[in-house]
Amino acid sequence: MLEPLPTFQDRVPAANATLVILLLEDRPSDAELLMLHLRRLERPTEVHHAASRDAFEEMFITLQPHLVVSDYNLPDYTGIEALSFVREHDAFIPFVICTGRVNEETAVACLKAGADDYLLKDDLTRVASAISNALENKINLVEKERATTNLRQSEENFRVLAENAPNLIFRVDRNGIIDYANRQFSGQLPHDLVGMKIIELFPGHEDQLMLELGICWAQKASRTLEIGDQDGDQIHQWWHVGMGPLGQNGQTEGVILVATDITHQKQNEQALYEVNNRLHQLSQHLETIRDEEKKRISMEIHDQLGQELTAAKLGLYWVQKSIKDMEEGWDREGVLEKLADLIDLNTQTIQTVRRIAHELRPVVLDNIGLVPALEWHVDMHNKNHQTVCELEVNPALETAGKELSTTLYRIVQEALTNINRHAQASQAWVKLDYADGDLMLEIRDNGVGIDLEKAKQSKSLGLFGIGERLRAWEGSLDIQGTPGEGTRISIRIPSPELTTETT
Repeated sequence: MLEPLPTFQDRVPAANATLVILLLEDRPSDAELLMLHLRRLERPTEVHHAASRDAFEEMFITLQPHLVVSDYNLPDYTGIEALSFVREHDAFIPFVICTGRVNEETAVACLKAGADDYLLKDDLTRVASAISNALENKINLVEKERATTNLRQSEENFRVLAENAPNLIFRVDRNGIIDYANRQFSGQLPHDLVGMKIIELFPGHEDQLMLELGICWAQKASRTLEIGDQDGDQIHQWWHVGMGPLGQNGQTEGVILVATDITHQKQNEQALYEVNNRLHQLSQHLETIRDEEKKRISMEIHDQLGQELTAAKLGLYWVQKSIKDMEEGWDREGVLEKLADLIDLNTQTIQTVRRIAHELRPVVLDNIGLVPALEWHVDMHNKNHQTVCELEVNPALETAGKELSTTLYRIVQEALTNINRHAQASQAWVKLDYADGDLMLEIRDNGVGIDLEKAKQSKSLGLFGIGERLRAWEGSLDIQGTPGEGTRISIRIPSPELTTETT
């Protein structure tokens, strides 16, 4: 079986390509004249001449021309027969009939048979325009056919893709009327959904849907939104909706709307949020328990151990006095010197116990308030470390409640500890202010400057602990470090109720 010939659709000549023309004409003089006019076309041409039926049909198969010009009457052939032969092989190749005389019936018959135009031999001035028009019309027809085929294929591809997609896919017009649905929804079959408004399928979100649909249509831009049915924390149904314009030649002809059921995802997100929230509450609860335990230990050390050491000190004084009154004859001075050392050691022990008690839970934080506690801590810091810290506190913060005061005190304590361990700073500054309903805490130093990337990778819990303490107050933490110039920690707590919080 012979292979089919390539069609005109497969080999449409480019604008600057050589145009291959096959001329069917039995009279040599007429053929020369026609060939002369054909070679004058405003593009490269290659004209081949056939004078008989057999020659024409053989050359057509061999040459595969882009265009045919045929005489209407030949001794063994007619232009209509030649046209029929050409159309059997190719429905699109341009075919122009050239005849000596023609009446209206003949011209109509030629056009009905599929000829693209006809020429009169006694007036060949139309050769160039007739050939150009015939070629242009057929090229346009081919392009239209291709577009129709591509559109048909695209429609088929879209249908196959849509009907096998897990999502709900709708095609809607400018008013949101559905003209295609890929699957049933809410118990309604696809053909039942056609003609409905998309907003009927998502009640309660009509305005939002139509607004996004209008933007998608007018701006020819994709849009996304999430819509759903939720009762408080209880999520019943949730959809992610994507929209994209459909059209050609810059004109929007429809909108594809893809709805993805994300109910389980939203429910999981809600469950995760609740778990995290409970974890944060647990963390705060454990922090409170630790502070209470530290407070209890602090009080026990301060009251019990402190009293016992004080009593020991009084006893040593008594022993000292008694020895002074004893008779001569033993190393009285040595015993007295040793007892003096013990008294000094006891005094130092009492001071150490009090310092530890204050570090575990400063008594002034409960009895006097936040400001004196910070002043005491900074004072103790300056006595025991090379880094000198300056403190500036807004007096309004004296009314801060117990929980907020504890949070602020621990943050300052942790920050100064980090400065002493890592900053290599000679100076530190702590500023605690309250303005416009926001509490602002700034801690900075003139040390080496923090490396944030290393700090994130570090196992140190200092900065993490500060962040966790702020979480309960919905506070923000900003850390900036400049090499060789120091580190700045900026904290903002929105609208703490300083005057009404329980103390």
